[in-house]
Amino acid sequence: MGKVILFVSCMICGVIFLGIGVYAAKRKTPMNFWSGVAVPSESITDIPAYNRAMSKLWEGYSAVWFISGLAGLWHPVAATVLMCVLGAAGAVVLVLVYKRIEKKYRVK
Repeated sequence: MGKVILFVSCMICGVIFLGIGVYAAKRKTPMNFWSGVAVPSESITDIPAYNRAMSKLWEGYSAVWFISGLAGLWHPVAATVLMCVLGAAGAVVLVLVYKRIEKKYRVK
């Protein structure tokens, strides 16, 4: 039963991050990264490309959760390690990659 709960929990997290990625791809205005901080349209050089990059960022992070969930069906300890290591390290990578995206598309 624990394996199923772990699997479902990871899949829910993965779907949420995937949903953010899909939403980012469909936006007409720049996608926000930081909560409560709007990115002004005039500060981004190519909004569709910026949003595609943001979409890939979130969709990539969702893969961590999908992989962890699938691993949890066979080996819950491995899934927990994946969630802790890749989830925590992934959050840092999200910020670093966002900074590169922002630098690339920000009006200079």
